[in-house]
Amino acid sequence: MQRTLVIVTTFFLISTVFASNFNFLHQATPISDFNKQDLEMFKQALRTALNEKKDGEKLAWKNEKTGSSGLINPLLTLEDKCRNARIINKSKNNIAESRFKFCKTEGKLLAVEILE
Repeated sequence: MQRTLVIVTTFFLISTVFASNFNFLHQATPISDFNKQDLEMFKQALRTALNEKKDGEKLAWKNEKTGSSGLINPLLTLEDKCRNARIINKSKNNIAESRFKFCKTEGKLLAVEILE
């Protein structure tokens, strides 16, 4: 149950990763522990990984000030518009791993599906 909650919470966060409102996150996930700088670093790493990295090529990020970190691993490109990716985020108190399908819609990458 807790894993499902973390995956669903992360899915909704990733769906709005380019938006600025993260106030709805109240569950114990790494992202709920992130400060503004952590979130910006994560969003930049996610954009870079999904837009520039090859399938299987990992991109790690870390905020030396807070210790928050993560890894984005694009796994598979589908029809040049969608990509499956594995995301691991860590904070001082939490760690979570999820897999998502992202698709480009009107020039923006959005999470459209949680993968098992």
